[in-house]
Amino acid sequence: MDGGIGLISRRGSLTSTEARDAVAAETAALAGLAATIDQDGIYPGAQLRGLGDAGTYGLHLAAHSKLGRPSLIDAIEAMAVVSATCMSSGFCVWCQDSAGWYLEQTENAALRAKLQPDIAAGTVMAGTGLSNAMKALSGTEEFRLRGKRVAGGYLVSGILPWVSNLGDGHWFGTMFENADDASHRAMAMVQVGQDGVSIKQNAHFVALEGTGTYAVLFRRAFIADDQLLADPLGAMVARIRPGFVMLQTGMGLGVIDAAIDLMHEANRTQAHCNTHQRFGAGEATDKVSAIRERLATLAATPLERDRDYIRSVLQARVDVSELSLEATQSAMLHWGACGYIHGSPVDRRIREAWFVAIITPSIRQLRREIAALSAS
Repeated sequence: MDGGIGLISRRGSLTSTEARDAVAAETAALAGLAATIDQDGIYPGAQLRGLGDAGTYGLHLAAHSKLGRPSLIDAIEAMAVVSATCMSSGFCVWCQDSAGWYLEQTENAALRAKLQPDIAAGTVMAGTGLSNAMKALSGTEEFRLRGKRVAGGYLVSGILPWVSNLGDGHWFGTMFENADDASHRAMAMVQVGQDGVSIKQNAHFVALEGTGTYAVLFRRAFIADDQLLADPLGAMVARIRPGFVMLQTGMGLGVIDAAIDLMHEANRTQAHCNTHQRFGAGEATDKVSAIRERLATLAATPLERDRDYIRSVLQARVDVSELSLEATQSAMLHWGACGYIHGSPVDRRIREAWFVAIITPSIRQLRREIAALSAS
């Protein structure tokens, strides 16, 4: 981290390699904690703030990138670096990055100026509460939050079952439906602990426990106009969604990289058996390299709205998710019984890959949308 900051002071900006090296140096602090985070559900707040110091959360943001320019692909690869060590923490990076991305695309410049600098720096932590909203907008769920228009804002009520990277004072982005007009939706930044907004832990997961994941309860919470990212929602979803989806690939790429390393590790003693595997480190490396090339092209134009472009973005997310599953399963087969032990590195990676496949939008949601885009 210090090397990166020193380079900035001398030259003004980092190269992509230097930026990733700075993230990797800070990520080293997570290596010894990864098993505890996974098994005990410890939220690594200090380490996540350290990643902010390293510039992790600002790489895709115009005013805060240590590259001197916004780069979505560098944000994705930084997330992959973290996820290769601890995907729980990589998921928190995605949450933080997404909140910064919403602020990047809002027309509410005052809200951006208020929150984005601290979110990019990691001095304020933030999450994303769009799982329900994305499903509702695609017609597979109802909106769980409804807001009544009042002077100066909305009174919002409802429950979001799972929002991550949360704690007292953390912020998150979410959407709600107008209680008097279901066709009118709005998007806002909300702070945990503001009047009417509380959190409660309501589930334990097979992985990703150390991610500050809670149910969020809205009890006539006053969401002021100055908290609104978009009202009405308008084109906001079209602006944020490609970047939102592509950023998720950073988690999967990290898990794939870790699975490849596990296969190489197994081969140090079991190569005589593993050479007969149908899918190994070489095949996984070739596949992930090809996906990375496609992502680099797609990430260069995240505001594009062409139908074929959107379909390609969604397909890239599917491909990363499927390769995460394939690579971690192969890592288990490479390790054999040694991997089939609770708490083994392979055990954790298998469970992390499942999460990559089911996070909203999940593989099944993505395939549904790809089919609809292909048919129209």
